[in-house]
Amino acid sequence: IESLGTIMGSPVVTIGAVIFDPYASDSSDELVRRVFRRRIDISDAMRHSSGIDGKTLRWWFEQKDEAIKALVTGETYSAQEAFKDLEMYCHERGAFANELFFSNITDFPRCNRFWAKDPDFDMRLMQHYYDHPNITAKQPWDFWSCRSVRTVQDLAWPEGGLEQPDFEVPGIAHDAGWDAIVQAMTIQAA
Repeated sequence: IESLGTIMGSPVVTIGAVIFDPYASDSSDELVRRVFRRRIDISDAMRHSSGIDGKTLRWWFEQKDEAIKALVTGETYSAQEAFKDLEMYCHERGAFANELFFSNITDFPRCNRFWAKDPDFDMRLMQHYYDHPNITAKQPWDFWSCRSVRTVQDLAWPEGGLEQPDFEVPGIAHDAGWDAIVQAMTIQAA
């Protein structure tokens, strides 16, 4: 996710996910075909939140212009739509979901593990929306199904830095969909 704060209740402004097999070696092109990305209308995100964090806002202003513009450029969804679509992306299968999310791709399994960098951040911030009385979407993960990309990175590349692969992925850093692809490729490489 990308957010305008770091605590539960902060506005979540983009959600990204990608279905992948941790034991495969998908190309970034293949993962781009499967990526889920929803940009939440900032006004609606604010309506469902407890407010913006000044430190995070400052951090955003220090990012590249393309990353900042990606937060507000293009199609947006209400928080209700975005979180419902994420639920469907993770669990709905069949002709409807395949047409909506996986054009010309069939037979994807339901998600049974949810990777994040880090679940203590992403899942916690999204939990606020799934618990919000005006959001009717059902949380797609159970507490036991969340996994940490950061932990796997530390185990695979304990020295970090140069030994960890750098993936060439088309996209913008700090875009939730792009980040999901990089994290999936990291898990596969590890």
